[in-house]
Formats: sequence, C-alpha cells, structure tokens
Amino acid sequence: MGYCTHYSVAILPDSEVIRHIIENDDNLYAIHEDADSYKWYDHESDMRNFSAKFPDYTFQLSGEGEDSGDIWRKYFCNGKMQHCPAQITYEPFDESKLQ
Repeated sequence: MGYCTHYSVAILPDSEVIRHIIENDDNLYAIHEDADSYKWYDHESDMRNFSAKFPDYTFQLSGEGEDSGDIWRKYFCNGKMQHCPAQITYEPFDESKLQ
C-alpha cells in the first residue's frame, strides 16, 4: 500500500529551463504538473541531489499527505534542506462575528 502525498514545486527565481529539466527527470516524477498523489519516499535525497546541480536556485517543495494536518514545505538549495511543517492556527473567539 504505502503513503501517498501530493507534491508541488516552486523554483526561486522561476525558470522555465529548470522546470523543463524537472519534467524530463524520471527521479522527479511526483512533481510533474499532473496533480496526482504519489509514494515518493526518496524525495529528500532526490531533491538534495537535484538542487546541488543548480546551486543558483532554491526549490520549494510543498507536500500534503493523506493524514489530516500532514502539510509541509521543504526548501532545497545547493544540496541542503530546510524542513518547515505547517503551523495551523485558529482565530480567537470574537463575539462580534457571530451571525
């Protein structure tokens, strides 16, 4: 079975050339623009390796897993990674907003 995650990537600064390379890289199949969810267990090592090839770019990989609240972003730059789990917050109660 496994665990599926929906992935998307942003390239900073944006580059059509890099996006084309991603679309043709078999290791990065999960971030092609088809909106499906995938089992991509090696995404960290694949993205570290890929970002090392393009040190002038930062890759923002966003993921939303099957489990509620499994939302995160990982930034990859020159083979290094920063993991940023989502922080879900709620507005405080405001009686004036009751309808």
